[in-house]
Amino acid sequence: MYFPLGWPKRLKTPSGDSVLISHIVSSCDRMLFAVISKKTLSIWYSKPCVQIVTFTPCQKLFSEIGHFCKGEWKPDSSLVAITTQQNVVVFIKVEVDTSVKNHHCLYVMQEGKTPITPKININGILDSDSVPAIKLTYMAHVSLQSHISCFLSVRDELVVATIDGCLNRLRWTGNKNEKATLHLNDIPVSADLQQFRATRLSSGNSHVCEMEYSPTLGGYSMVLSSGRAVFVIPPSSRGEKTNAHGVWAQEVNDAATVAVNHRYRLIAFGCFSGDGIVYHLDEAVGALEISHRLVISSKEFPDAGLIAGQVTCMKWTPDGTALALAWKNGGLSLWSVFGSLLLCTLGGDYSSSTDSGSLYPAPIVSMEWGLEGYHLWMVSKSVAQTKNGSDPGDNKHREEGDSESINAETNYCTQLLQFQFVKSALTVNPCMSNHEHVFLQGEDKLYMSTGDTMSRSNLHHNHSQQQKPNSGSSSINMGAGYIGNKQWQVIPISHSYLASNWPIRYASVDRAGQCVAVAGKTGFAHYALFSRKWKLFGNETQERDMVVSGGITWWKDFVCLACFNIQGQRDEIRCYPRTAKLDNTFAKVLQVQSQVLLLNTFRDMLITFCADSHVAMFSLERKNVQSNPSVQITKVQEISLTSFIPHPLCVAGLTLTSLMSESVNPKLHPSSKEAESMLVSVSGKLLMFQRDRSGPQIKEEKNKHRPVPFCNPSVVATSVENLWTTTRANVGKVQLMEAMWLGCGSHGMKVWLPLFPRDEGKAHNFMSRRIMLPFRVDIYPLAVLFEDAVILGAACDVVSYTFSSSSYKNMDMPFCTLERTSQIYLHHILRQLLRRNLGVNALDLARSCKELTYFPHVLELLLHEVLEAEATSKEPIPDPLLPRVVAFIQEFPEFLQTIVHCARKTEVALWPYLFSTVGNPKDLFEMCLLNKDLETAATYLIILQNLEKPIVSRQLATILLDSALDRGTWELCRDLVRFLKAIAFPSSPPLSPTGSDYSYSNVSNVGRLRTSSIVEPRDVKLSMPGTAKEKVRHTVSDSIVGGSKKAATKSKPGEPTAEQVYIDMILCRHARKLLASSQIRTLGYFAANMDDFHFVSWLKRERVRAGKLDDFVSAIQTVHSQFEWPMPALSASFLHQLKKSAASSSSLSSSAVEDDLLGPAGDKGDGELIQPLTPVNICKTEEVRGRTIPHRLSEQALSQMGSDEILLRPQLMRTDEISLATIETSDSNSLLGDYEVVNDSVMGGIGEALSLDLEGMSQEAAVSRGPEQAHLELEYLLHIMLEASCLEWALILAVVLRDSLAVVRVVNTASLTDTPLDMIGRMREGLSYLELWADTECLGYKPFLHKIRGEIHVLSKLVETSTSSAPSLSLDVSSAVQNSLEGDSLSSTLSVDEGNLSPTIQSIRADLDALDIEEQGEEDTVQTTKPSDCVIS
Repeated sequence: MYFPLGWPKRLKTPSGDSVLISHIVSSCDRMLFAVISKKTLSIWYSKPCVQIVTFTPCQKLFSEIGHFCKGEWKPDSSLVAITTQQNVVVFIKVEVDTSVKNHHCLYVMQEGKTPITPKININGILDSDSVPAIKLTYMAHVSLQSHISCFLSVRDELVVATIDGCLNRLRWTGNKNEKATLHLNDIPVSADLQQFRATRLSSGNSHVCEMEYSPTLGGYSMVLSSGRAVFVIPPSSRGEKTNAHGVWAQEVNDAATVAVNHRYRLIAFGCFSGDGIVYHLDEAVGALEISHRLVISSKEFPDAGLIAGQVTCMKWTPDGTALALAWKNGGLSLWSVFGSLLLCTLGGDYSSSTDSGSLYPAPIVSMEWGLEGYHLWMVSKSVAQTKNGSDPGDNKHREEGDSESINAETNYCTQLLQFQFVKSALTVNPCMSNHEHVFLQGEDKLYMSTGDTMSRSNLHHNHSQQQKPNSGSSSINMGAGYIGNKQWQVIPISHSYLASNWPIRYASVDRAGQCVAVAGKTGFAHYALFSRKWKLFGNETQERDMVVSGGITWWKDFVCLACFNIQGQRDEIRCYPRTAKLDNTFAKVLQVQSQVLLLNTFRDMLITFCADSHVAMFSLERKNVQSNPSVQITKVQEISLTSFIPHPLCVAGLTLTSLMSESVNPKLHPSSKEAESMLVSVSGKLLMFQRDRSGPQIKEEKNKHRPVPFCNPSVVATSVENLWTTTRANVGKVQLMEAMWLGCGSHGMKVWLPLFPRDEGKAHNFMSRRIMLPFRVDIYPLAVLFEDAVILGAACDVVSYTFSSSSYKNMDMPFCTLERTSQIYLHHILRQLLRRNLGVNALDLARSCKELTYFPHVLELLLHEVLEAEATSKEPIPDPLLPRVVAFIQEFPEFLQTIVHCARKTEVALWPYLFSTVGNPKDLFEMCLLNKDLETAATYLIILQNLEKPIVSRQLATILLDSALDRGTWELCRDLVRFLKAIAFPSSPPLSPTGSDYSYSNVSNVGRLRTSSIVEPRDVKLSMPGTAKEKVRHTVSDSIVGGSKKAATKSKPGEPTAEQVYIDMILCRHARKLLASSQIRTLGYFAANMDDFHFVSWLKRERVRAGKLDDFVSAIQTVHSQFEWPMPALSASFLHQLKKSAASSSSLSSSAVEDDLLGPAGDKGDGELIQPLTPVNICKTEEVRGRTIPHRLSEQALSQMGSDEILLRPQLMRTDEISLATIETSDSNSLLGDYEVVNDSVMGGIGEALSLDLEGMSQEAAVSRGPEQAHLELEYLLHIMLEASCLEWALILAVVLRDSLAVVRVVNTASLTDTPLDMIGRMREGLSYLELWADTECLGYKPFLHKIRGEIHVLSKLVETSTSSAPSLSLDVSSAVQNSLEGDSLSSTLSVDEGNLSPTIQSIRADLDALDIEEQGEEDTVQTTKPSDCVIS
């Protein structure tokens, strides 16, 4: 409710022994403060905070009365009464000094050269910025027989308590009222007011130490010298003669001080133990019952009572919503009205700001709240240095005037401190719209969370236009960004308004959080966040003629307020439109009978509570007949609450709601959202008045129903500080939207939740009953987000700053900041419902909130709290809740995740209790694998590591690693590899996991498994025919992909650790599977993410096994598909040459070639290309006869084209106008049917032309490239394959990249190294496949294959040479290059040689199948035979 902000102020006071401050007290209007020291009385002004005048008695008077002790103000602020050490009460008159010029002011605000004339308000006090001149005059004094212990101002008299047990009554004129004097021994005291066992006070309870009077309770709350507390009701002053009687406060025997809350009728006693006890009066029997205790928990500060000492001061805020409490040894705390801790300066950065770790602030001897509770004035007393011990700099500083007053004899000094506070707008203006925002008000600023404005900005994107009538009831979209936002929107209040109307009393914000209104001493002003402008009264006289007295609120785009018209001397209700000028001309004014104390709205209704205890309801209707909108106010109903409330001041909240309790016959559908009930908060007790629909519904004229009367109230809850209801509707979250939330201070929060019938066949058209569920919260609630299931609040944080200057070494003070807090409450409700066996209702509620982003966290909190409570319980639990919670969570797919996350955040000692209910974690792990939830399974693996043997963990980790590798979750794979390394292996580790439950497939040649992480590179011997030349012993790729090998240096070469062998086996097995299935891109990702996998070393071993390629065409298509790499397309110039050659050498008509080859791009420029084919539509090429389709036709359209369908294409014209022409396709036109002729007759005749224009034939290489990232990956893999001598895949990648130089490197590697002959044969046969495939299906590859015909010829020579007689595969590189450059002769015989080697696809495949069978049969001998032993069919 109240939160400190900024630095505390240290007010400068005169130095000297005579001004050692002992007491501070404020006048009734809190504008003047009396600061009392031993010999002086100083009057301070509130705004600005300055000292006005000081009264010092003359020596003669001082000798008669002695030192000043305490003071009290007369209610009209005209007198101050001061008690002295010599049992004297001195009366000093306070009046305005008329002898002072300048309008009897010491200071006057001046703007420009002319001073402004101060204005007088209704109390006769000048403007806040003008300091009045005041003079103090001694009037009289009264001497008493005994020493004065305390005294109190009650109405027109002073009640003075003396140590002889008397309560003396003094009039303000200085006379004693002997007839009204009471003695404690004459007062009977009992446990309650029924006086069955009343007893007289004993001699031990001799006198009163502290006392306060409460008009709402009608009695005195006293602390006796014995430490007991009593509430005394004085004899009636009316005609009937009654005796005084008292009631004991039970369970308190060490009371030290007392403070009374008039609004909530609470009595707070501070004890010597350092705690506080708050009582309320039971109206039934008249006994004092404990409401709550004020105890600093060990979490906040351990042993607070022993360290801080007894309670010395307690003061309630002016609005009665917070209590300030101070201790003897220092420290300050602030509590809400029902015991929620808002501030505690014990420990933390507060104590670190003081020397030697002492408490901050220093011990407080007196405190007083300022106007509207924005300031807390305190007198602190601390030990000062002796004069001999202080340095000259300090003495000089004190001579100039310090804020410390030093007593040289006792070494004490006093300081006058002032804490600044901001408070929630709900404290004095609990209207409906303020409950929907975290909205705080300070003396000159407003604080609202930025999430309020950000999430609602879309509702007010155009505020310059007039709002619609129903714009105020639009739903509010509160997102996760609003919940987690910590920033504040600070709105400075206009100085033009604040200068003459300080302080701000009421503040209100509209439902959308875009408009705010404030009301000060007079008038009001409103502000729009979207325009960032304040709107004030144009006529200042109208502003000063009204005082807002009962609150201010927003209704749509109108400001509704209750005010007192000073000029007309009457109470009114006014509504001002926001869009119009702020003037009474545009206001709707309605006169009321008595002063309005509370104001609120409910949909289109306005409800007021007046000082005569009557509630009035008005209907609001917007009118748009004029240029400026207006509102019509019609009185609907009036109810008297006189018999239900003790005093009008006790009503703290009033609202209408559509909620009903179960006792009412629910004939009305709740969706109608009528005002079914009226909620009234009376001193923390929530009364519910419901409509009485039992009688006949009487109609008035015009068929209008009379307002339905209300039944007698029922008590819904007690200790209520705030309540939240909503008028919005959400069909999916009916339980939350129809609930009512109560903030109950130290009792936590309560929710009044509707329970719907279990019969799913019936519609939820009424509420069957309600249930009140209490739960604890860690924050102070200021707003409730119904749909998001979140509570919003605010908290104070402190930062300590230290001054470096030595002269300010005692000036270290804490700086208080404000932060917004939030808390999820859904798990609290679910737990309470499950505890009451309402699992069906809990399930319905949880299912309605499944879409919340933090719903899994809600389930986790639910399980965690129940587990902690039951597993750590010292007593046996007869009915444990954990099984019900587990069964509840099993209804949601987040079950496995919730269990493991809760276990990870819980102590290991509690795991057996958890898993005895949940089940075996191994079973849960297997469920995660079945559900493919690998991340959750990995978390279970950590649990199992602590519960199972290492071999079990290793087996499960291996299974999970296989699944993670298959799914491509590389980060998880890296974590699992590290996990496997960390598990301790047994002394003689098996190479495969033991146990019959786990089997590993596709694991071969385990005995021959070696990796570069185990063996040095010079020891790696690849099983290949022939002897290889000595290569580079360490490659760049090994260091990049494989990572560091320092981890293996501890073990000797040839003696790898079991962990390394085990992990290498798993990784190599998966890599072999990827390579064998041609998943080359996934293999690249795998190698790049696995630090323990050495890609190049492994490829060198697998190039003749898993790296063997049998189908080059499928490999090319797979690479194109995996890398999303487009198929090459022929350039238009090449197709023109093709057309001309075909026309001259064949009987094919030029039109047919144009239609079939060029298609829509046939008449384009030479530089343009036909749209490249993608891997998706390669197989569809036959259906459209090889024609390349423009990108305007989607792939889906291509796939759905039938042979008899009509294909639309643009007409081939050079004009800007585009028309559509149709082409008809037939079944007889097939790819091989037309282009076999082209391949044989056309291509053979244009070889010479192709050789003359190689540049033009390969223009498509740069244009039809794929994504840049894919290009980089392909080049990297090509580099790796070349380095590992995996030439088949290197050739494939080079062809895909259309990199002729890379093909040259591949062929040179094959010719200069010990490359197996079967690999060279497969490469030559694979290129034959590609040539035939390019001739028939993908013409885009023809130019590139033509370009590398020299390298193809070299491969052919290698095969022919090795198969004839040469024992070696090495050839002369220069001759090979020379042969590759002989373009004329080679081009003429190229197709013929290819035809001889592979005349048909069937023969080639048959030959390779035979070759594959022969290689499999002689797998062991191929690695050791000579190159001449390899036979190519």
